[in-house]
Amino acid sequence: MTVTPQDIITLAAAPVVVVLLIVVVRARRQSYARHLEEVTEAEVCDHLRPAYDLLRSRGHHVVRVGQKAADLPLEVHLAPAFDPKQVYADAELAEPAFVSERNVLYCKEDWCELHPPG
Repeated sequence: MTVTPQDIITLAAAPVVVVLLIVVVRARRQSYARHLEEVTEAEVCDHLRPAYDLLRSRGHHVVRVGQKAADLPLEVHLAPAFDPKQVYADAELAEPAFVSERNVLYCKEDWCELHPPG
């Protein structure tokens, strides 16, 4: 069996590719997390801002943000779990914000929701 220059290049390049893949995936995850935070900071309504700020101060982070359709509210999903009723009371929220029947913090004026996981 003879070793060709192509084999040597392949063996030398494989570890480089693995390290590069790890670095790129890590950078992409960090970039995505920053993007979620920036979008949420810009889009969460003033009525739910105290609750969002309270949750962020408690170590919660955004895991998903988006709108399923144009006629549905903006959904901000945060982790770890929290009790929307307790956050409503702690943040001293008032109308038009309320805890919906789906157990999420919801602003009916600005169509914005803060969701616990699950």
